[in-house]
Amino acid sequence: MRRPARFALVGLLVASVAPAAEPAGCAVRKGLYDAWLTLNKRTTRTFPKFTGSATRVAAEPASAEEIYREYQTFFQCLSDMALPAAADSRSAMCADASSDRLGSLTCQLSLYVKTDRTSGAELLDALPASKKGAEMIWDLDAIADAGVVDKHFPPLFAPKGPAYKLIDEVFVLALDDRETAIAKYFHIVGAATGAGTQYTDSQIKILLRESPILVVKHWDILRQYQPKLKKLLAELAAELSAPDMNKVRQGIAGSCTRDNLDCPEIQKFFGRPQ
Repeated sequence: MRRPARFALVGLLVASVAPAAEPAGCAVRKGLYDAWLTLNKRTTRTFPKFTGSATRVAAEPASAEEIYREYQTFFQCLSDMALPAAADSRSAMCADASSDRLGSLTCQLSLYVKTDRTSGAELLDALPASKKGAEMIWDLDAIADAGVVDKHFPPLFAPKGPAYKLIDEVFVLALDDRETAIAKYFHIVGAATGAGTQYTDSQIKILLRESPILVVKHWDILRQYQPKLKKLLAELAAELSAPDMNKVRQGIAGSCTRDNLDCPEIQKFFGRPQ
């Protein structure tokens, strides 16, 4: 066999046994979220909707629609992304989004959901560490909502978009008492406005009703939100029957121990069971 033919045959054999290339990660431009913040420095948190056309709202910065479009493409990519088999390759899937804070966080959410929710610590680490930083979650909602028509979000983030998907996942981690989940969930709560407040209020009622042991354990965090908790406790009292409300108080009392110095304050706040 002539050398060129032999080399060609070897090349074909190597190609036939080589593993398929791992799928590339989803990319977003460096600092895209910071660019959006610069364009949207306003006293109110209302943002123009992306219409999908070349025409832009006169008061809107020229590149706003481009930002919405790029994020929408990115969110769709995350939804469609196939995970590689190797765990090391999975951890590298967000490398192309790591230079943008919002993109990196949303990619971590995607990985968390697609890996059967086995990487809770990584998702929590990716969340902002302060109440001020948690405003980014609600900015994510504004950006995602502005980038779609009639709330047709990519399947991974349906039905309410990536921000609410993230909030739901963090809330479940909080109920599971995972690492810093309670603290970071309430950072998100503290930054909520409008419909976001109503949504998280409904979740906090579940926490108060179903997880008294977490309320007692993490009172150092929850006491910072006493005005909100007082309001929600009053709503629960109106919504529940007297026996069911008494069960809430019994749950709090049963979760308290004599050596817990916070318990007198907690029981005074919730009221003692009948």
